[in-house]
Amino acid sequence: MKVVGVAEAMRHMRQYEKDLFKEVKTQMDQSAQPLAQQVGGDFPDRVLTNWTGSEPTKRRKEGKRFPTYEAANARGMVKPKVGIGRVRNGERNILRIQQMSPGGAVLDGAGSKTDNIFVRNLDTYAPTKGKSKLGRSRSRVLYRGVEKRMPLVETIVARSIELTDKMVQQAINARGKA
Repeated sequence: MKVVGVAEAMRHMRQYEKDLFKEVKTQMDQSAQPLAQQVGGDFPDRVLTNWTGSEPTKRRKEGKRFPTYEAANARGMVKPKVGIGRVRNGERNILRIQQMSPGGAVLDGAGSKTDNIFVRNLDTYAPTKGKSKLGRSRSRVLYRGVEKRMPLVETIVARSIELTDKMVQQAINARGKA
């Protein structure tokens, strides 16, 4: 969904009106919480039989622990990220939904850098949308979850724009009276 002018307004607010920017960002974050909870609910109970939190964590060659998948953790750790974001394809994201659970993040995006047996098994259980290529972003749960809730996303963004306008008008009026 493309919205014109919001990212630029937020960028200027962050630069010149830091308190107002923080307040707007907090309000947008609170508005997006229901979306994050609904998308988090799309994470499956179980993915691969030997990839759960109940078994001992396996060690990779480098000695680092591989994150295990726990459904409750993956569902509860889907969070909205509000801000002006970085430029992607010439545009800035003001809202995105991200997975904060390591195991959930692996389930959702595994395969963007490597294509091994683990990734192929995940693709069999929960395929990514379309044919993906190495080095490109992949998503098994988050992208589809947000895409099927696009009317809610539009409502959140519209409500946030109205709220931002109201807050900016109040700040301008308060300065005019001072």
